[in-house]
Amino acid sequence: MKKLFILFAFACFLSSCNVTESIVFDKDMGGKYVTGFDMSPIMQMAAASGQSYSDDKEKKEKMDTTIVFNDLWKTHKDSIAALNAEQRAELEKLKGMVLDIEMDEEKNIFRFNMSKEFKKFDELKTIYDQTDEAMNYVKNLGNKAGQAPQEQMDELTKTEEVTFLLKGNTFSRFQPATAKTDDLNENEDREVEVEDGEDGFKEQFMVQFDDMLANSYYTLIYTFPKRVKSVSKDNAVVSEDGKTVTYKVPWNAINGDASLMNLDIVLED
Repeated sequence: MKKLFILFAFACFLSSCNVTESIVFDKDMGGKYVTGFDMSPIMQMAAASGQSYSDDKEKKEKMDTTIVFNDLWKTHKDSIAALNAEQRAELEKLKGMVLDIEMDEEKNIFRFNMSKEFKKFDELKTIYDQTDEAMNYVKNLGNKAGQAPQEQMDELTKTEEVTFLLKGNTFSRFQPATAKTDDLNENEDREVEVEDGEDGFKEQFMVQFDDMLANSYYTLIYTFPKRVKSVSKDNAVVSEDGKTVTYKVPWNAINGDASLMNLDIVLED
């Protein structure tokens, strides 16, 4: 078991779960919002532990599909009409959302994108409520396929409160600072005695998960119809044409201070 744990740790060092948030704006500051997640390392860790959902006698989960929630709303309108007001309100959040999922349990692949097109900038005010609702479906699917502990899936797929603002030529992304009581790096320097059974697996997974976070990033990519005049973060990168800003932040840093994701971008007149 200890030898297997060493192999786990090495695999985690080479792997990372990455999240990308992208917005492409048109000349009217409408556009398309996309947030993408690569959860493949989570499935790799679960498979290496022998905790995969399907055994050799069962068909492995495989999916490559696009879910358009507006179409589901039309198809199941009678069933939705029978729901209570609170349930219908939750489903309303999914209108306009599109979910692209690629999952192959045999190859330990699990990637997905959530996107929405918007006509007016103000529609971004509710985008995180909508992605949060769509995420519930994805998390259930991921937990079934990879048997990843719920808390780890929640950590990587959480949708924090974020505000997008546009004042004059200044675009802002604001995320309130959050106090973290858990030290995600607490396992880095300690030797772990791995036990057999469910508790031992969970402890293995936690240590490996922390290592994986250390190599994971949250990347913001924003494209504008005008050239960028200035960016509030020194390590943000502006494209050659001057219209796209890329800002990459280590996941562990975000857990320590979510305000690192705050960004002000001033556009040329």
